[in-house]
This record gives sequence, structure tokens and C-alpha cells, in this order.
Amino acid sequence: MAANPFGYWTYNSGRNGLKGGPTTLLQLPDGRVVAQKYEGNPALLEDEFILYALRHSRRARADFCRFFPDLDPVSQGRLTDLILLNPRASALIRSDQDFADAIQHENVTSGVRTRLTPALTS
Repeated sequence: MAANPFGYWTYNSGRNGLKGGPTTLLQLPDGRVVAQKYEGNPALLEDEFILYALRHSRRARADFCRFFPDLDPVSQGRLTDLILLNPRASALIRSDQDFADAIQHENVTSGVRTRLTPALTS
């Protein structure tokens, strides 16, 4: 466990990859857009990587739920906003079946139609 103290989210020699504040996009006077890391507490992993991992890895979701309560308030705020803006990646759904159902509910908009047989009358 010492090699991966934060499970799936262990990053670069034992650091918690979930830590860090939000990255903002700035437009420079010449029109270029650059990412500016949160000063003093920059994010270790980009939001896109975290979202991808939460959508595709049971272990990532489980470890996210396990380590989220111990994060600093800035990191918790960034991740909470990320989850609220991307409900499909919600790591707050602990059951894998509930997670799969939420994805299916989002992607399948038509209902399930069944044929009912008329009741027999006597």
C-alpha cells in the first residue's frame, strides 16, 4: 500500500492526484487561450482525466469516494463543481448498478414498450 497510498489517484511519487484548485482559461490580448493553474494549490490532474476515470473505472470511483472527505476545502470545492457540471461521472453514486442505470437512463430516452393482453371477461 505504501507504493500507492491514494489508490487509483496516487500520482507522481505518492501524491494525491485529486488535490488542487480549479484551472481557469484566460484569453490573452493576442487571442490565444491559455490555462492558468490555481495559485498556491495547482491541480495535479486535469479535470478531463478525472472525469474519464470516473466514467470508466470502478476502482477510480471507489477510491474517489474514499479519499474525497480528507481533501482540503479548495480541492473539495473544485471536485464538487466538476461532479455537479458532469452528472454522468458522478462518483457520489456508490453502487455500480446505480451508476450503470444512470448512464443508461441518460442515453436511452425512449420508453420500453410492452404489449398488454386484454383481460379476459367472464
